[in-house]
Amino acid sequence: MFGNTSNFTDGIYFGESLPQQIAKHILKKIIEGEIEAGEKIVEEDISKELNTSRAPVREALYLLQVDGIVERIPRRGTIVKPFSQNEIVEYNDVTIGLIQMGIEFSQGKWHAENRQALRNHLESATVECEKSNVMEYQKKAEQIFRYIFSIAKNKALSRFFEEASHILMVFAQSQWNTETMENFHLRLQMSIEAILEDDFVKAKNEIQEALNRGVM
Repeated sequence: MFGNTSNFTDGIYFGESLPQQIAKHILKKIIEGEIEAGEKIVEEDISKELNTSRAPVREALYLLQVDGIVERIPRRGTIVKPFSQNEIVEYNDVTIGLIQMGIEFSQGKWHAENRQALRNHLESATVECEKSNVMEYQKKAEQIFRYIFSIAKNKALSRFFEEASHILMVFAQSQWNTETMENFHLRLQMSIEAILEDDFVKAKNEIQEALNRGVM
């Protein structure tokens, strides 16, 4: 799965409009817990932090509202949306389907270099799991999924995954604990091992188990 402004200016968001860059900056603060569910996002504070006018900040908040990350409350302003369990389950089901399709499209593309890179991603996630570092682990797990999509070479799946995963990352930031992470990682590890063994049916089943454990 992301307060200084260095990430905002170091080129990570190169090629995107200013509101898009600001939206990702705000999303990063939400995911990392700097802005919590139900908390108001103050346009003036964001504009001062980033040394910009309030207009692009307002547009950035609109983009996050469209994505379902924030909501506007009359007489209160824009707040980080608290998600219901039902909404989380729906997004989780969609994410499972997208990752399973990514695994499906990746078949036949796992040559030696790709396999080693996947092992390396898994090892990085395992290290964070063993450290009980939940937030860093979530980022490493997302990197694994992004790598699978990169091997699948399906831009549509990647784009849809990014949209759905934002919601799940915001949820996980406030709900995951060490036990949740360990349960998730056990199944994630089994899924990656299945991919490395070319057992894609098992890989898809284990991914479903992993993500279901992440929202229970």
